[in-house]
Amino acid sequence: MREQQRMVLGATLAAHLRAGSTYNTGVTVARPAAAYHDEARWQAERSLLAGSVPVVVALSGQLAHPGDFATFDLPRLPTLTVRGEDGVARVFVNACRHRGVQLTEEACGHAGRVLVCPFHAWSYRSDGSLAAIPDAEGFADLDPSTLGLVELPSLERHGFVWLRPGDLTGYLGAALDDELASYGLDSWRAFRSVAIDVPANWKLFYETFLEFYHGVYLHRATLAHLMQRNLVHFDRLGEHWRMAAAKQSLRTVLDDDPARWNVLDHAVVSYDILPNLAVNVHGDHVAVYRILPGDRADRCVWHFTMLTPEAIEPDSKAARYFDRNFDYIVETGREDMAMAASAQRTMAATERVLHGGFEPVLAAFHQRLDAALA
Repeated sequence: MREQQRMVLGATLAAHLRAGSTYNTGVTVARPAAAYHDEARWQAERSLLAGSVPVVVALSGQLAHPGDFATFDLPRLPTLTVRGEDGVARVFVNACRHRGVQLTEEACGHAGRVLVCPFHAWSYRSDGSLAAIPDAEGFADLDPSTLGLVELPSLERHGFVWLRPGDLTGYLGAALDDELASYGLDSWRAFRSVAIDVPANWKLFYETFLEFYHGVYLHRATLAHLMQRNLVHFDRLGEHWRMAAAKQSLRTVLDDDPARWNVLDHAVVSYDILPNLAVNVHGDHVAVYRILPGDRADRCVWHFTMLTPEAIEPDSKAARYFDRNFDYIVETGREDMAMAASAQRTMAATERVLHGGFEPVLAAFHQRLDAALA
């Protein structure tokens, strides 16, 4: 976030705190509960995520060195992103050209100069080209130059590798594009990652990251003592949103000039990027959330990766510090999962859900999703 934006946002949150106010549209929007359990809609949403809009399939921080890789399984499309010897991150279908076996099922790692299929040991260079076929005479009638991994269109930008980016700058919009660039996440490193199955429709769980109205109520034992109650400000950035939730420490700078303090020290700043990406900036680390539909309408997968400004040495004091933060985020995430799962169990018996004036991104998210599906 640029300095001027930080000052404006800091001043806005401070004004809310002094006035005892918060962001509120004053408008409640009703949403049919069928959106969370209708099978046809779920299938359409899976297709959207697999091929119609830009989706982040890897983080630059997972691909620090040539030969590093990251996998990400979109609906019906397992992907493998590899940093080539030329420094370029490329996205491939994670399938050997022989019998279709996945080259790796690890979330991320280092393959070196070649990736080797575990089935028959066909190997591929980091640029996707075929390196070798054991006992190649069995395939003498094939042209090896046509048997490289299937590459998918992608673009690395702002610390993320986007699948099928199209006009990514236009998709993000000038404001968000510039704001993401200001963080310099392309040089940050992935500290830890986890993927957790959630027994809820992907939208129900994703929505927990799009508002903080629930913050001090649901998270009483985890983060309530750190945060102001429902003191949040939202800004629309093109088709996407920024949310800033104030911490208790905001009171310590309430009477100071916002130019003298950094809002990132006194608020959690989050970005909602259609269709399924949430980026939470915590000052000394960044939490990246990607939520994918599961194999049923009432299942999803939460992919969480923590980024740090530089590589962290294992078993160091810094590693212990960031481990605690990582585990803490997972703990609060499990509290959100429980609520999403509870809501999922009632959806078939519920006519509608309500998105109130404190939850503007929820209504906007569904409107944008409807438009994309149309």
